[in-house]
Amino acid sequence: MSNRRQSLLILIVYFIIYALPSVLTAAFQNLGSQVFLIQTLDYLIGAVVLLWLATRSPKSNPIESQPQSWLKVLFWSIAGLVVAIVGQLVILQITQWLGYSTASTNTTTLLTVGQKYPFFFLAIFVGAPIMEEIVFRKVLFGNFTPMLGTVGAALIASLLFSFAHADGHIVLYACLGLWFCWLYRHTGRIQTSMFAHILMNALIVVQVFLH
Repeated sequence: MSNRRQSLLILIVYFIIYALPSVLTAAFQNLGSQVFLIQTLDYLIGAVVLLWLATRSPKSNPIESQPQSWLKVLFWSIAGLVVAIVGQLVILQITQWLGYSTASTNTTTLLTVGQKYPFFFLAIFVGAPIMEEIVFRKVLFGNFTPMLGTVGAALIASLLFSFAHADGHIVLYACLGLWFCWLYRHTGRIQTSMFAHILMNALIVVQVFLH
């Protein structure tokens, strides 16, 4: 499978996975809380499908031309988590100083659902991060780099990543997107940004249970 065909198929499948819960809710209005179970299964199955599709091309994109060792991937995944958390705190503090709200509607909604239906947390810190890293980093950042250069591709992919969250915190999500792009580019392995992203979301979930 060519890189272009692979990337297009990944994007199509991602949009189907993303839209499926809403479509089912609209079609079957008596689903009730079952929609959260459906969404969880949808995201987990979607993550497996996208992971499989991401391995179908025999030719790596330019980002993956010189992959680093798995030991470095582990190191940068953990370091990536630390930088992502600290960066978020700094950006939120600046946001507060500027007089803007630091509340995240998207995060609050997801965590509220997760507290009521704990299985939903699997969608938050397993399914969603895996799919987002494949789509926004491997596919978009990876494909845009030859055309726009590393910086241009990272900016476009990160802005799209931010807009996809539809949360109002465009700068915050864009900065996270740029950091995940850097992790991917630095190690040449999508697993680095993927692990860092999973750990970041998992840490947020753990904080919910600790409170």
